[in-house]
Amino acid sequence: MARLPLIEPAAAPPEVQAIYARFEAMGFPVFNVMKMFANNPKALEGFAMIVEALYGPACALSPRHRELAYLRASQVNSCHY
Repeated sequence: MARLPLIEPAAAPPEVQAIYARFEAMGFPVFNVMKMFANNPKALEGFAMIVEALYGPACALSPRHRELAYLRASQVNSCHY
């Protein structure tokens, strides 16, 4: 059970619903981590900015090159991928 409540889209305040809509516009469902950050709208806004920087239209890396970066970082850190 989560220690922080998860803010569901239907019960979220309007400012949080707007941020959820931004995630959905990028093609993401509203994940539980987003619902957890919604307890603090400023934290959710910061998380949204990070996601937009990595996955939004302004990202300089193509999906292929982004995946190569993930794979290389896993190799360098001896992580199993």
